[in-house]
Amino acid sequence: MAETVLITGASGLLGRALVREFAGRGLMVLAQYHRHRGEECGNVRWLAADFSSAAGTKAFLGRHAKALAGCGCVVHNYGPIAEKATAEVTGADLLAACQAQLQPALDITRHLLARATLRSALFIAFEDTGRVRAFRKVLAFAVAKNALPLLSRSLADAHPGVRFNVFSPPTLAGAAIRHPRVKPVAPEKVAARACRIVLGRGSGRHYRWPSHGGRSTRRKTHGSR
Repeated sequence: MAETVLITGASGLLGRALVREFAGRGLMVLAQYHRHRGEECGNVRWLAADFSSAAGTKAFLGRHAKALAGCGCVVHNYGPIAEKATAEVTGADLLAACQAQLQPALDITRHLLARATLRSALFIAFEDTGRVRAFRKVLAFAVAKNALPLLSRSLADAHPGVRFNVFSPPTLAGAAIRHPRVKPVAPEKVAARACRIVLGRGSGRHYRWPSHGGRSTRRKTHGSR
């Protein structure tokens, strides 16, 4: 029986590339989307969900409990970007960003740990995660994404039998928001790297894309097992 992977944010620029990559490797893909459903194929099933509230996430988990029961991998790629000048960011903006980025990642992961056969989880972070500097106009998004390595490390410590990793991809070709000094990378290349991380043996790592070509780097974020 083919491995099953859940991909959140599957209808976005990177999400679509992730769906194609995992499906092309023969995995059964559960592709979560909010508004823009992708094309159906033999091993891709699209699941609608709105994770902007805890109730939305809970409804998704209940509605698709049977499909999720066989899920061995998850890629948390969900998280819309809301642009706003840093000087105008409010506490409500930070709470909304954390709701969109962190709460679904935690609740879905806990559900799969308790009711499925989860073996590998990958959190898609932010290009500048851990480097303090945030892009202008996306401070709330960056703050929430910067919390993902801590969340991953905490889950890995609590569940040593599961591989937890974080991947901070580069600016994607075609993305609306770009790093001012980094050449954009094709989403397909980034998706291929993410797939190798999910299916690999590593655990407790924070993977980054190199800024000058070559292979991506990785940094241990917690004790090896």
